[in-house]
This record gives sequence, structure tokens and C-alpha cells, in this order.
Amino acid sequence: MGAGARLAQSLHQRYDSPLLFYSASWCGVCDRTRSHLKSNGIPFVELDIEKDGAAAQQFAQFGGHGVPLLLVEGQVLRGFDPAWIARSLAEGESED
Repeated sequence: MGAGARLAQSLHQRYDSPLLFYSASWCGVCDRTRSHLKSNGIPFVELDIEKDGAAAQQFAQFGGHGVPLLLVEGQVLRGFDPAWIARSLAEGESED
């Protein structure tokens, strides 16, 4: 397991969530992502990188460079891809 995957796993444990969502208030794609997660009943923890210094530091450890950034079951997604989210969550459930 690489350093990024280890960091993602430790963050999932810290926040007790399979999906972490790094966002910013001005981000339209973040709004779409949030809406998708809520409308599909997908539990997540949202971390605003502008309002939460710890979240900003965590985000930077994944290279920063734009929100949304999602951590799903130890995998990293930049941007919004509903099919990827569903597939990653399903893979995580099958490993439990």
C-alpha cells in the first residue's frame, strides 16, 4: 500500500466514514457532488478546505490542485464521477 493509500485509510478511520469529500463553498462541482451523494443516500463526511485548517492540510497532502477531492475506501478521485463513486463503494463493501 502506498503512502497516499495509507493516509486515506487513516483518515477514513479518523472520521469513521467510507467517503470523505473535500470541498470549498464557491465550488459548483462540489454542489453537484454533494447533491448526488445526498440524493442517493450515500453517507459522507464533508471537509471544507477554506473553513477547516486541518482539512486544508489533509487536502494538501494529496497534492491539492482543485476540489472536489473524494476519498472512497482508500482511493482518490479528483472531480465528480458518479459511476466511479458507486464502483469504489461497492468494491469496499465486497472487501468487508
